[in-house]
Amino acid sequence: MKVRTITALVIIAIVVPLTYLGGWYSVLLMALFIGGGVYELMNVRTEKEWPKYFRIVNYVFAFAMLFWGFIIHFVNTGIIEIPPNFLVHINTVFICMYLAVLLSFEVTHHTISIMDVFYIFTITLLLVVAGQAFFFIRNTLGILTIIYVLLVTYSNDTFALLIGTKWGKHKLAPVISPKKTWEGAIGGAIGATIIGTSYYLIFPLFASALNIFYALMMSFVLAIGAIFGDLIFSSIKRFFKIKDFGAIFPGHGGILDRVDSLLFNLMVFISFYALITGGMFI
Repeated sequence: MKVRTITALVIIAIVVPLTYLGGWYSVLLMALFIGGGVYELMNVRTEKEWPKYFRIVNYVFAFAMLFWGFIIHFVNTGIIEIPPNFLVHINTVFICMYLAVLLSFEVTHHTISIMDVFYIFTITLLLVVAGQAFFFIRNTLGILTIIYVLLVTYSNDTFALLIGTKWGKHKLAPVISPKKTWEGAIGGAIGATIIGTSYYLIFPLFASALNIFYALMMSFVLAIGAIFGDLIFSSIKRFFKIKDFGAIFPGHGGILDRVDSLLFNLMVFISFYALITGGMFI
């Protein structure tokens, strides 16, 4: 418990200042998280390793997609800066190219299966969109909106744990995560929705775009997203028969073990926000 607490304090001491400062500091933070996440995705197999050049290709495409808006801005202006009108965007042709390259590895290397390709392709895209969503939320919508997403996501986890521990009887997904219960999930969703909506009433962060009804819907959707995000990454660990994605954080596991539901919810938030504001910029 002591190691876990110290690690948590160190994480907070690094993440909070970089998030608060925004700008290039937030870009650095998300680059570290996404880069570390991709590294952990490619280290889940214990029986055999993917070849080094396969790993390098994934890093190249992951960072190229993560910084696509920066690359296009530099090509058009010749200036290295955070795009003033940053949009969540990845070129469709580039995505197709990434998939084509991965598939070519599958037919030329016996240690790479078609399941490996779609696993890496799908989860890497999830991480990239989450990273771009973080850029957009922090540098366009502001620090209060980032706090909102964090608050709803982790309050769901907290309420689910407390209520599930005390009253949980019916298993939610026994094969994927035996400790999670329907009682905990429902309690977590209700608690997170109340917390998120209350936060909106105190800090009307997107009042110009959303009314109270949409804020309530957003909070509920994020609460459900937190549940699915956690289960999705738990399912990956269950499939590959590993306890944690990594050991970079003593007592906490890997990067993806700490931010699984948050990464999923960043993607959920930006999708829902774009839908209800009419700004389909993804």
